[in-house]
Amino acid sequence: MKVKKSFAQILEGIDGSQQMKLERKLPEWSALGAEVPTLLALEQCSSSPAASFKAGLARELAGGRLRGVCDITGGLGSDCAAFARLSEKVWYFERDERLVEAARRNFTLLGLGNIETLCAEVGHGTPLPACDLVYADPARRTSGGRKVFRMEDCAPDIGALAPELLRSSPLLMVKLSPMADISAAASRFGEALREVYVVSLGGEVKELLCILTGENAGLRGIGAVELGGGDVLAEFRFSPEEEKTAAVDTAGRIEAGMTLFEPSAALRKSGAFKLPCMRFGLEKLAVSTHLYVAGSAEAAPAALFKKYMIEEVLPLGRASIDAVASRRLSAAVSARNIRIDSDALARRLRCTPGGDMHIFGCGSVCAGNVLLLCRRLA
Repeated sequence: MKVKKSFAQILEGIDGSQQMKLERKLPEWSALGAEVPTLLALEQCSSSPAASFKAGLARELAGGRLRGVCDITGGLGSDCAAFARLSEKVWYFERDERLVEAARRNFTLLGLGNIETLCAEVGHGTPLPACDLVYADPARRTSGGRKVFRMEDCAPDIGALAPELLRSSPLLMVKLSPMADISAAASRFGEALREVYVVSLGGEVKELLCILTGENAGLRGIGAVELGGGDVLAEFRFSPEEEKTAAVDTAGRIEAGMTLFEPSAALRKSGAFKLPCMRFGLEKLAVSTHLYVAGSAEAAPAALFKKYMIEEVLPLGRASIDAVASRRLSAAVSARNIRIDSDALARRLRCTPGGDMHIFGCGSVCAGNVLLLCRRLA
């Protein structure tokens, strides 16, 4: 009789795609022949660019010098390795003995002799060495392999453990799922949450990074970070109060020849909807339409915005939709702040995917609901 495997068992048994995934996420590890005990550990670990960003941020937060870091959810160890390159000492805690043994060998391969590996589950009452920063990346799958998104369902529950961890260190850095919400994190962590970073790689949000302190001063900063290769391509930092009080400049006209700016996923998730007007001199199509226009494509950085040349501006109505549909265009279609979703609009426009055209159906203050036929700028 064939025994049906759980999803977690399937993940642990897969090895065919491990090398490709390892090469993509951790090229240095792959080149050295690093050991990967489970695909699940590889899936949750941070990529090299994300891990390096966190280590640099940790050093910045610690005032330019990291004497010690405790990683209480070591996993495969990519974050731990990045911390070790910038910190005098790193403690790696992990409850899975297979991962601990693999991490020891991998850290040796990487030439990192300042990491102490400990096979232990950190929970209430676990003694930790005094350090500059505690780092945690809670497991986002149950023992049965089911994905979880609420912080209290992850292991460990960092929200409950945070006050205790902050007695061992002045700073606590927590990596959350890219699906996590800033307002939910603020609610869970309360006044201990000082900063949040939305970290994106290749235009895709990879994680929400929360910085907690024992000061209980509340959320003071949010950042949208775009990574590429091993570098920070762009960073947009602001305070919640700045966004709250920022003035919105709405576009007085939308014409062919203007540049349309579509904010990156990280910028949208950060909640910076009004500030781009002030920071970059952009004009918003409408308060609830998160698209902007300017006369020049150079107004805002490409890492934070996709840029399009507007070629045609049409009223959004049956006549215009039928006229565009008759052209059978190859174009991506997006609906923003109108009473139809993107898929339905694409069907009505009879557009097929492909090419560098993008059609936006959107609401605007100056022209009502419009169709913008645009061409993507490199």
